[in-house]
Amino acid sequence: MTLLGSYGKVQTPYFDDPDRDDFLKGANDKFVFSGLKEVGEIHCIDISVEADDWWLFNSIVVYSDTQTIPVVFENTSGQGLSSDSNEGVSQMRLCAGGGDINRR
Repeated sequence: MTLLGSYGKVQTPYFDDPDRDDFLKGANDKFVFSGLKEVGEIHCIDISVEADDWWLFNSIVVYSDTQTIPVVFENTSGQGLSSDSNEGVSQMRLCAGGGDINRR
């Protein structure tokens, strides 16, 4: 995932918790990344997938040490992510308050 902010952008590491099964239906997953470059106020996120494991999410909440209020990104299209175009889209841009604005 790439965080897009008022000062620039930063790529997060791969989302994976080796101690449990991630992205199960109905579950809430939490990933913490330390030491990321400061990007200012976070406005959008770019998400992409590389595998054909279909992933449908309702929302992604981003917390930042420098932003007092968490930013919620809603999947308003209800479309899933997958590298298999028969299952979903491989990339999505979500912006705060604007839903998904770009899908491929």
